[in-house]
Amino acid sequence: MLSAKKTTNYMALDITQAKQQFTNHLASKKRARATIVAYGKDIDQMLQFIHNSGIEAITGITKDHLEAFLKKLKSDNYTPKSISRKINSIKTFFRFLKGETLITENPAEKLEHPKFESKPPRILSKMEYRALRDACRGDIRMYAIVELFLQTGIRIGELADLNVENVKDTELFIKSQEGHDERSVPL
Repeated sequence: MLSAKKTTNYMALDITQAKQQFTNHLASKKRARATIVAYGKDIDQMLQFIHNSGIEAITGITKDHLEAFLKKLKSDNYTPKSISRKINSIKTFFRFLKGETLITENPAEKLEHPKFESKPPRILSKMEYRALRDACRGDIRMYAIVELFLQTGIRIGELADLNVENVKDTELFIKSQEGHDERSVPL
């Protein structure tokens, strides 16, 4: 939580300070690094648009400003799915600010997500699978990385944190990370 000194000056909080407090909050909640980066970039993009509108204080942002930003994204040919993700970032940001009493009204509360169709993940064909393996066959490190992804389905962050000690007989031990439970993956 913020100290009393910070909350008494919430009306003077500028946009950059608000964004920094938000990213610190996400990190303190142990959100995934990719989530923090994505939300940070979405908020930066929105705040740049707001700044270009002449708004310097976070309390000056209205729902109209946010809707103008979303309209700009649409005119810049962002997909409905990308716009929806940015709305999630914006809503989370303003919910945080309101929860910390840094703003009195949440301008993002009633923003609506665009409709879009979710497609299931695409699975590699046998030919693509073989081509990927063949493409890295000359580089033993890359080959090992690709094989681990193909055979285990582990996440990139999990792979990056692997050590030799994580291999136990016929299992790969994946440590708890960024909100995901520890687990063993058969080899």
